Amino acid sequence: MKNTIARMLAMCTESWYILFHTMQVAVVMLLCAFMLLTADAGYEQIKLAAALSETPQGLLLIALIASALLDEKRS
Repeated sequence: MKNTIARMLAMCTESWYILFHTMQVAVVMLLCAFMLLTADAGYEQIKLAAALSETPQGLLLIALIASALLDEKRS
């Protein structure tokens, strides 16, 4: 565990940039999904909210892989 944390903290600036901004996009998508569900939503809005709540997981996974590959290339 100590090695994992040390490696995370040693990531290059571009990798942090990718992770940070992907996290921001994921939070906005989840906020939009929550707003759609709290509004007086019809069937289409509920389907859209479901898609918006599932997409950030894949987006974060792709960003994590891209950050790891970029960090490996740089070091």
